[in-house]
Amino acid sequence: MANPIQRPNRNISDSLPTLPSDLIPEILSRLPVKYLLRFRCVCKIWNSLILDHKFTRKHLKSTTRTILQSVSYHTPSSHYILKSFSIQSIFADMATNITQHEFSSKDVFRHKIHDIVGSCDGILCLANYYKPLIVLCNPSIRKFKELSPFDNPRVDSDSQFNMTCGFGYDHVSHNYKVVVVYNFTVKGIPEYTTNVKVHTLGTNSWKNSRMFPSDTVFTEPSGKYVSGTINWLVFLKGRHSDPPFIVSFDLDKESYQKVFLPDLGEIDVFDLTLGVLRDCLCLIYDHEVWFMKEYGIKESWIKLFDLCYLQDSTNSSILTKVLYIFEDDNVLLEFSYPDKQKVILYDSKNGTSKNVGFMNPAMFQHTLEVCIESLISPCF
Repeated sequence: MANPIQRPNRNISDSLPTLPSDLIPEILSRLPVKYLLRFRCVCKIWNSLILDHKFTRKHLKSTTRTILQSVSYHTPSSHYILKSFSIQSIFADMATNITQHEFSSKDVFRHKIHDIVGSCDGILCLANYYKPLIVLCNPSIRKFKELSPFDNPRVDSDSQFNMTCGFGYDHVSHNYKVVVVYNFTVKGIPEYTTNVKVHTLGTNSWKNSRMFPSDTVFTEPSGKYVSGTINWLVFLKGRHSDPPFIVSFDLDKESYQKVFLPDLGEIDVFDLTLGVLRDCLCLIYDHEVWFMKEYGIKESWIKLFDLCYLQDSTNSSILTKVLYIFEDDNVLLEFSYPDKQKVILYDSKNGTSKNVGFMNPAMFQHTLEVCIESLISPCF
């Protein structure tokens, strides 16, 4: 009896199609972070690739996923709750599109975090203005970095101490920087002393920088990052009748310039709030929202819309933040009330609005920030 035909002995892997090695990073760089974290387990090569600094920057340029981050402090339990929502879940059921992390006082947030300073490339900067304490975190990859403490003045109960900070990316040195500005008075001396500290991520230390313009007073606890600069809304000390303006700190040169506001007439500086929208400065004046199309050019300020008619009958609401503007010109806005915070979705084309299922009662203290999803680690 004839022997059966002998088939060539081939490994299964030989029959599988293979991709060119240079095509794999192109494909992976377009995937969401949660899949990339899983794919690190595929093999050592993929693990090294996904952790590589060049790949994380490549992924950053390709990412389109935008996240609404909420950090809240629950007073009775003394827990910090970090919630992440896909920005598109605003149009769906937010409860089913949420990633939540809860931290007790024994975890990384062992000191009460009071505010989100800002975000850059998926990294959140959080601050405790009373400790003081700065923490950087990327919720997408669950990486946290508590910065080394900086020398701050020891002031007594009769003295005053104010602190503000900003966080952004220096496009010249290709590194992230935190800038802290604090001014204080010493007992018996009425004049403020101002210090500026800069922390470059990876150095584990702070350095002194050029003095903040001495005759100015900042109005908000955080500066806004735009185009390689940190921006603060300020007014001249003892000259409230003079118009307020923006002090811009260049992260590369560590120098300052003045940026002018739109012509708003006679205003109280504390009726203004500075923000960022589509990588440009924006300004809230009462319920008006202004937008600076070209950075540093006063004439490029335009008024996007006026929301005064959205106030309730008690006039108790305050427009505190423009969180996000969608491609169809829907705008996500945050309002503060005496007993709660509320987020609404405003259609700037037809002037309609609706509440978003995102409210916090008084027992929660929270701050909101919109950022992109990324693999960038604050610990590198």
